Amino acid sequence: MYFRMNKPKFILKPAVIFALLALSGCSSLQPIAHVYSKQAPEPNYFRYQDDEISIFYTFLVGDSAQPDTFIFFYGGSGCPSWKYVMPDYVNGLSISARIFVLNKRFVSDRSTGMFGCKQGFHIANNPDQWVVDYSEFITAQLKSIYHKPKNVGLVGVSEGSLPAVRIAGLIPEITHLAIIGDGGYPMRQVLTTLEKKNGIVIDIDSAWKNITADPRSIEKSWLGHPYRYWSNVMDIDPLPDFLKLDIPIMVGIGEKDRNVPVESAYFLESEFKEAGKKNLLLVVYPGADHRLQSKGNHYRSDFFTKLGQLLQESHNK
Repeated sequence: MYFRMNKPKFILKPAVIFALLALSGCSSLQPIAHVYSKQAPEPNYFRYQDDEISIFYTFLVGDSAQPDTFIFFYGGSGCPSWKYVMPDYVNGLSISARIFVLNKRFVSDRSTGMFGCKQGFHIANNPDQWVVDYSEFITAQLKSIYHKPKNVGLVGVSEGSLPAVRIAGLIPEITHLAIIGDGGYPMRQVLTTLEKKNGIVIDIDSAWKNITADPRSIEKSWLGHPYRYWSNVMDIDPLPDFLKLDIPIMVGIGEKDRNVPVESAYFLESEFKEAGKKNLLLVVYPGADHRLQSKGNHYRSDFFTKLGQLLQESHNK
């Protein structure tokens, strides 16, 4: 199994491709030295009700010691740690806020995700577990803090949009949802669109036959992820969860995103308009990739500036 790209033609091993794609979702692996600097956030440990543990990071942005805005992050696919990109990731945020960033289960403080993930990670790496864990974490943080925030935002990055949009409808304290690098397509439609649009040979039908023959396997893999992963995520439709929401939603995506086609975001926008809903703001960045970057233009700071403005508007009402 391989990707075949047109103009120029070359072949990359799927595991290498998907390691890079995963990191572009939540970690561009800025200099490794960052994790040993004073700027890198210190790890905290959250114990779930089943006694397992995840690492999380929390820090303040802005000049308020008790900000009225909390923002929770959940990252993309694979097992890289958020430590590699925080706190720089939120540069541009135009409002004082406390940031909470949760690593998935079995992701260590300094995991790069480039050399494989632990077996426990693969077993727990499914949408139902993401939702349970992220919900439990958010609820616990909100209950533990005396100073209750006026705004509580969720940011789902790439694959992280799946739990984020669902949790936004489950926890009433959530006031805003922000999505980076995703839209309203199920994974199967994402891959099909990419195959047609970018000239990538994926052979989804053949792979799916193999996956459905052994759907719980974490030993067999396709495109860098175990069969177990694909059987869990391939046909989840995020649209109903999006349309249930009446809170402000902001989606940012690169026009040239090669991981999630921009058509997925346009589709989401059109479905909101058809439903008569006006709570979705779509921002498409010209020429930008999955990380909202384009030839030296780093649009992620613009995304967080706009998100800060959206949060401030709600705060002033």
